[in-house]
Amino acid sequence: MKKYISFLIVFVSLVLGFSICKKDDFNVYAIEVENKIDLLIENKEIQKKLGLEIENLQNEINLIEESENNNNNQVEVVTVSFIQESIASKEYIEETELESLVKKKSELVDKLQDYTIESIKLEKQIEEEKKEELSLNNTEYLKGLWPVKSYKEISSPFGDRIHPITGKQSFHKGIDIPAPQDTDIISCDDGIVSFSGVMNGYGNVIKIKHFDGKETLYAHNNSNIVEEGDIVKAGQVIAKVGTTGNSTGNHLHFETIINNENINPINVVN
Repeated sequence: MKKYISFLIVFVSLVLGFSICKKDDFNVYAIEVENKIDLLIENKEIQKKLGLEIENLQNEINLIEESENNNNNQVEVVTVSFIQESIASKEYIEETELESLVKKKSELVDKLQDYTIESIKLEKQIEEEKKEELSLNNTEYLKGLWPVKSYKEISSPFGDRIHPITGKQSFHKGIDIPAPQDTDIISCDDGIVSFSGVMNGYGNVIKIKHFDGKETLYAHNNSNIVEEGDIVKAGQVIAKVGTTGNSTGNHLHFETIINNENINPINVVN
């Protein structure tokens, strides 16, 4: 009986151990997709901080190396012994400090590499789980959120139209949603920001690659809030409505891309 109880305790401990995610090393087992995305966001933030620390250390290393080079290039005529000792002491201190900084930088670079590898693993796990969901639902994409809350009117639909600026017939790759300047624009689904910047004709643009494979584009923004490489969640504010680029008024130009082909956003969002 005692042996059976001992075995049961060990078994339960193992099960609990494998179900826990440790933040320090990001070991991931049976965790919900949403929690994995939270872990991924946390991972990316740590990567940014490590990158900044590495950059600062490199700047310090450069300053010391520059100082050493300047000292080596100077021709000094010194006859007083204590001055020579002082110079030697300063050089020794700089050399010791340089070694310490180089070692610390190397450790941080290794740590950054570990976090980068773990983030790639997390992204792949999320993508695989989304693929399974797509397969179960027999669909090419998962429907997302409407990108501008409370503003449902479409001033220019998807497809052929007369361009409001050129006056010529052209194909409209997305839909235009009018809204006041600086109205919140939200991400329609979880994903990674693949572009944040200015695009010809589109003004300020955010482009997001979602974990189910679809891509979305948000254009003419007054300002972009997220940066390239950021992980965003469905419903997160990513930009503000504006009229930058070739535009006749404040609105969001919204596109959805499936397998590198623009399709009507109305079919992709709820």
